[in-house]
Amino acid sequence: MKCTSQQVSSDKPHGDQPNMAGNFSEIIKSICIEEGFSKVGFAESCVLVNEGKYLKHWLERKMNATMDWMNRTFDKRTNPALVMDEVKSVISLAYIYDTPFEHSPNKNIPKISRYAWGEVDYHNFLKKKLRSLCDKINGLDENIKTKSYIDDGPVMDKAWAVRSGIGWQGKNTNVIDEKFGSYFFICTVLINLKLEYDSPVEDLCKNCSLCLYACPTGALTQEYELDSNLCISYQTIENRGNIPEEIDLSGWIFGCDICQDVCPFNSNNYFTNDFQFSPVKEKIEKTYDQLTVMNEDDFRKLFSGTPVMRTKFEGWKRNLKSAGKRI
Repeated sequence: MKCTSQQVSSDKPHGDQPNMAGNFSEIIKSICIEEGFSKVGFAESCVLVNEGKYLKHWLERKMNATMDWMNRTFDKRTNPALVMDEVKSVISLAYIYDTPFEHSPNKNIPKISRYAWGEVDYHNFLKKKLRSLCDKINGLDENIKTKSYIDDGPVMDKAWAVRSGIGWQGKNTNVIDEKFGSYFFICTVLINLKLEYDSPVEDLCKNCSLCLYACPTGALTQEYELDSNLCISYQTIENRGNIPEEIDLSGWIFGCDICQDVCPFNSNNYFTNDFQFSPVKEKIEKTYDQLTVMNEDDFRKLFSGTPVMRTKFEGWKRNLKSAGKRI
């Protein structure tokens, strides 16, 4: 099946047993909420035609920088059936990670993205939740099969989140919910079951362009388009080479929250109840000088089990050096 527009073809379930689809849909959504997810949406599995065209054009212009795995998995990303041959539906889940804390205004203290300043790696944390969730869903019927991802598989998680009504994809390319904002992780579950499908929501960015103006490197080259080569998050996490001299990290040494911090929908103050995502004092109050003198053992002790380990010690030192030049 091919989908040629953002709108799902029907809001009603398809298949031989629509009542069963409705019953399972209600039960599955309840299970997802019980597992701590803030929002759940269902979309009909299909080939992502329009989204695939955009992704291909984006890749052709090398806006994925060195992230070549996006090219290698293009077909799977646009066709869930190549990931799970029996897939009928895609479940999208939102898990809020924002906390009521702010970065230090002290320019001598570098910044770590909100999702990484706590004591837990969201990949490990949410994979456990997804295993528990899928076990419960699979237990509803012996014929049900699921496959789950948390931004670590060949699925277009943002595209499915939009199709399932989790939110709209904003001008900063993040998925935004009118109530919760955008500080949430997106999980994706493929399932071999017809469900009652949700509809996409309205794009409420309208005339607002705060995120485009706020990006210090111009990574948001135009509305709804991000050039990874210019993105602070890419440079401090995914880039394994040198950070170009012209890239001003603006004090960020792991990730970047600027385009989300300025978004009006993130001012609604919806926070997670999970203390594991609250900032660890030792990580967010150290100055450049204090962090620079750390050796690799110190680095591992402070950041072990968190997303910051992804940049490795050498990348960490590189980020500190690059950001520190601008003080």
